[in-house]
Amino acid sequence: MATRRQVNIFNYQRTIGMTTMEGKGFYYPSDMVFSPNGKMYVLNRSIEGRGGGRGMRVTICDVNDEYYGDWGVFGKGPGEFMWPSAICVTSEGSILVSDEYLNKVIVFSEDGGYLKEWGELGSTEGKLDSPSAFALNDQEELFVSDTYNHRIQVFTLSGKFIRSFGNSESLNMPWRMSIGPDQNLYVADWGNDRVCVFSQDGEFLNSYGKRGKEEGQFVRPADVVVDSHGRIYVCDWGNERVQVLGADGGFLQLTLGESDLSPWAQTYLTANSEEGEARSRANLHKDNIPFSNPMDRHEISSHIEEYFWSPMSLTIGPDRNLYVTESNRHRIQVFGLPT
Repeated sequence: MATRRQVNIFNYQRTIGMTTMEGKGFYYPSDMVFSPNGKMYVLNRSIEGRGGGRGMRVTICDVNDEYYGDWGVFGKGPGEFMWPSAICVTSEGSILVSDEYLNKVIVFSEDGGYLKEWGELGSTEGKLDSPSAFALNDQEELFVSDTYNHRIQVFTLSGKFIRSFGNSESLNMPWRMSIGPDQNLYVADWGNDRVCVFSQDGEFLNSYGKRGKEEGQFVRPADVVVDSHGRIYVCDWGNERVQVLGADGGFLQLTLGESDLSPWAQTYLTANSEEGEARSRANLHKDNIPFSNPMDRHEISSHIEEYFWSPMSLTIGPDRNLYVTESNRHRIQVFGLPT
């Protein structure tokens, strides 16, 4: 369901994925990226150590619902991860994964082969405390959201420190970020419930939003991306929605999610007829649920299947569609955007 002002920006297209702890599907996905090879690499966070790491992996698929396998090993050793938080890809196709618990960045080949890793816990320059997001510029300088140090650090791909900016006065637990077409860095300032804009050299340029549930307000924003027209898309995690702002920061539209069944899920239900029949008898669009708190978006989203439930990250794909990675329903909703 989308609310709109002057234009209809969100045009729901389809859903990718389904819930599986192993194999073809996702399990609490936290981030995704498109590789130069055209494939999607989806980072599954699983339920961390409580589940012994089962389901924690990188799933490889594409926009046409082809599944190419997965890789990843739970643990503390080289090439292993325990709390994977973000994923990105270099121009040559290397896959980078950050680990918030182990405070490191791991580099893999496209097929999951371990190449190297770097990073260690600390607060001095070059050290990390909960690296939670990446952004990569045209020079392949790697921007890392150093969340509990309340700053952004910039490294070479080999882990050599270049520069840093931000502090607890300008950022409060920054989460995901992206580089816009204006070459500025847009940061989801999670603890301050806003979006901040910096130059790549670290000059603070602007901020948008404040805490709240109204249009243009945020509760713990998780990610932000910018399209070629300068429109700003914000993953409003705490409000279970995605909002879009104009280039000036003014509210344009929001969506609560519109998902239907993915092809993977439909195939599964066809093959497992008893579950498919039970689903067909269920009223999945009830509007008379006696919520204990009808104003609580978390409670509402947990009961209504098409809505977002813990949207975690945003990606504008090569096809110019918006991909919303949705953790608690183990799927990605795809929206067409205006040209």
